[in-house]
Amino acid sequence: MTFYERTERGMTRLAAGLALLGGMGLIFATLVTCVSILLKLGGRIFDNTTETFSWLRPILGEEELVTYGVGFALFAALPWVMIQRGHIKIDLFEPVFGNRFNRILDLIGDVILAALAYLILTRQWFMLFSKARGSKEPLGNLLLQGDFAGAADRMRTSQESQILGLPLWPTYIVAEICVAVFFVVALFCVWRRIRALLSPSTTEV
Repeated sequence: MTFYERTERGMTRLAAGLALLGGMGLIFATLVTCVSILLKLGGRIFDNTTETFSWLRPILGEEELVTYGVGFALFAALPWVMIQRGHIKIDLFEPVFGNRFNRILDLIGDVILAALAYLILTRQWFMLFSKARGSKEPLGNLLLQGDFAGAADRMRTSQESQILGLPLWPTYIVAEICVAVFFVVALFCVWRRIRALLSPSTTEV
């Protein structure tokens, strides 16, 4: 087995494993939605009957929990969609062009997706480590100085969700990991397209 084949197998397994974890996010969002609907329905049925069923009310922060679950599923699916070429592709004129020109277009498409993955990766990094305001020391400086207590305090006092008041930095970290995998997989796909372009074979890759 060549180095390329081992790399392809590793990337495929990594993307598949992350996509399966993302499926857990969809299951979580579905369960939260169903349970909240049932509680809301039960609350309306037994409303004004007895205080025994006063606990039948929708789950607090249902929208936020569903958003977290679906968001994780979407970010986790990016590497799998990339390596399986599952993204939207307009191939109306593909039969008209030659095989080599189509490979060039495929390479350009993967390069663009890799660039987008890099932009998302760096943008989320700045959201996670936002600039300090006023006289506060930047978070990066605190980490470099070894002031982990100060850095942890800065992260605890960072942005929170509106309803549940949950800190948002863990969601940024999870999304950053998913996008980092997406970026690595996208780079591999660019490599795969270059090999296909330089290969004398006409087999579709």
